[in-house]
Amino acid sequence: MYDTPDTFILQRKRLGRIRHLNELKKYGFIEAEDFRESVFFHLSQWERSGPRDRGPRLDQFVEFELDELHRRKENKLRALVVRMTSRPEGEKMDEFRDTNLIAKHHPRARQSKPAWRRKDA
Repeated sequence: MYDTPDTFILQRKRLGRIRHLNELKKYGFIEAEDFRESVFFHLSQWERSGPRDRGPRLDQFVEFELDELHRRKENKLRALVVRMTSRPEGEKMDEFRDTNLIAKHHPRARQSKPAWRRKDA
């Protein structure tokens, strides 16, 4: 797909709301939570959640993944995958629900300095 096989990009889910949808030309724009510009997506990028999924709708809250290589090359935002989300709008991640977000320190990290390092000794 791209000429740079050695590039490793970590993808993360981003959230936004569909603000423009042109079903004749099969494209739309997402107003993302963490970008000022709108994110372009093609209707072929829609990931169906089941047989009753009718596709994207205007003003629908969705999650998507950015095409980071396209952003670096063209300086434009484009979505690779767009899907419905089960997360309510505006709800932040709670560190107590996700144990990976809790900072873990070494058990002896707060011990006092050794005697030879203290200035008063």
